[in-house]
Amino acid sequence: MKGLALSLLFSTAALGQAPAKIITFDRADTEHCKIAFASGRPLLESTYDGTSVAIALPVNRGDGQFLIFVVIARTGAPAIQVDPKDFYALYSDASRTRFSYFDKAAEMDGQALAQAGDQGMSASNAHIDPGSIRPGEVTRGPGGGAAGSGSPDPDGPPGAQAGAGAPNPQAYLRRGKIRQGEKVAGWVALRQAKGPKIEVHSANMLDEVDIPVNGIVFRF
Repeated sequence: MKGLALSLLFSTAALGQAPAKIITFDRADTEHCKIAFASGRPLLESTYDGTSVAIALPVNRGDGQFLIFVVIARTGAPAIQVDPKDFYALYSDASRTRFSYFDKAAEMDGQALAQAGDQGMSASNAHIDPGSIRPGEVTRGPGGGAAGSGSPDPDGPPGAQAGAGAPNPQAYLRRGKIRQGEKVAGWVALRQAKGPKIEVHSANMLDEVDIPVNGIVFRF
């Protein structure tokens, strides 16, 4: 009887915690997945239930941190919430160590935010894409985004020279609402979650990136 009660308890708990829908990027799944391009550079893009998520190749900064450029678009209704704190990745070691979001912009000098004004998802407002910025630089686009020093490297990959710096604070994706027909874009920083630290080699790459949005996990 005790065993039956426990079984019922676990069954009830399982019913209350239905697994999220996972859309794994697969080029063979032409209904949901494709290679998109921003300024001639490829991004992996998955679409499901009125939401599209695209990412560029993660940038290994060589200090245990990764930067990922993410573009999220909403073609359906109603509006949805996007929170980069939900994003995470698994490293390419045998244990598939989890790398979680951290607020890189908050670690940087807040002067850039004060000068540009806190516009929430300002990367969206500036229509920033991997072809228009590199870490340390933000170009001005429709909607305002502050211009950085220098000019983007037209031949470099998204996130070129990431080891030398990081995007300006306003270039980071932040929590906000996306309405139908809107798009947001920006950098997301990930680093190893708390626990025994592993050695992150500069030539190694993340094995999996998960972007949960609106109850759907977009897996790359």
